[in-house]
Amino acid sequence: MAHGIPSQGKVTITVDEYSSNPTQAFTHYNINQSRFQPPHVHMVDPIPYDTPKPAGHTRFVCISDTHSRTDGIQMPYGDVLLHTGDFTELGLPSEVKKFNDWLGKE
Repeated sequence: MAHGIPSQGKVTITVDEYSSNPTQAFTHYNINQSRFQPPHVHMVDPIPYDTPKPAGHTRFVCISDTHSRTDGIQMPYGDVLLHTGDFTELGLPSEVKKFNDWLGKE
């Protein structure tokens, strides 16, 4: 986990003290503070995929757990794709190739 601290127009990224221990982080932020949100992290609402991107912004597209089922996915335009979960069903080389081929088309 990391969070940014503005300083004269720049952001310094500091490493959260619990980064190396996810269990301790969960306990600290979720149980001890009744929430799962580190300090200085501001949650934002997602915007519709077809909203024009303001100049100077970076658009992240976040997906996960596609499990080899990418055929029907309509991907929105983005600058950075984050796939944060299982992209195969069984981990077969053919599934990895299929996913790679799909990424090449998007």
